[in-house]
Amino acid sequence: MVRSISAALIRLLSLLALTGSLAAPDPAAVCSAQFPAYAALMPAESVWISENYCGSNALILTETHPRADEHLSSAYVYTEIYLPDVHDLKTWYADDPEHPARSDADIATAAWQSGAAFAVNGDSYAVQGVNAVRNGHVLNACVSSYDLCILYEDGSMQTIPGEKLQSQAAVEAYLQNAWQAWSFGPILLKPDGSPVHDFSGLGNEYLTRVHPRTAIGYFGPGHYAIVSVFGYRDDLPGVTLEELSAYFAFLGCRQAYNLDGGGSTHLWFHGSERGWPSEACELSDFIYIEDRSREGAP
Repeated sequence: MVRSISAALIRLLSLLALTGSLAAPDPAAVCSAQFPAYAALMPAESVWISENYCGSNALILTETHPRADEHLSSAYVYTEIYLPDVHDLKTWYADDPEHPARSDADIATAAWQSGAAFAVNGDSYAVQGVNAVRNGHVLNACVSSYDLCILYEDGSMQTIPGEKLQSQAAVEAYLQNAWQAWSFGPILLKPDGSPVHDFSGLGNEYLTRVHPRTAIGYFGPGHYAIVSVFGYRDDLPGVTLEELSAYFAFLGCRQAYNLDGGGSTHLWFHGSERGWPSEACELSDFIYIEDRSREGAP
């Protein structure tokens, strides 16, 4: 999988160079970029090529798997993301103080309003209500038993077990310099990046059943993966947490985290809902990257 995505990236960059869309990077701009290696890959103009977004703000590469394969027992979409700046990975959320009229919405409506090239459901923070950071704003910070996932201002991502969040001081320390923080879980990989083989100890039978799922993985600063698995149909059953964990370990992610799933599993890409959503579910938040191409311009 990683090899095929990397090959796709090479092909895309070659095509962009041939069409003149990929300009030689400005040395001054690259030096000031948060992740210079990825900033140098970004095209001068944001364009769509097949199922990929090659933007000045992100490279978004997708692979659609319409049926079960050797990795997952249901249909899924794998998305690999490269960013020159972590602040381009944004969150739309209900009751955003900068947009006070916002409330829960279906992903199509909210994605259009946000000008999203790519959007995927988050952690349903309005339901969980704990330890949420959205675009640098701390919405809630409190003692919690939920595993936590934090994307920091420097582009690093860390997953924190719930047992380490048993004091207010500990929670506030972890949330320092957070750009985004999600509270759902569980954590999908061991500290060494190896898979978790048994999630039965969670004490939540519902969570450990087969479900549609959304999860985020971390390769390194500026380089992330999102997996959207669809289900609740006879031919698309969904997957277990053990399957999802094994898949992120196969990808080579250093961290991985389970976001909200079930009927909330939604993926928006290039102007339409992708995959096979189980229901039209309104969301209180979603993760997105803006479309800066001419197609996505308002």
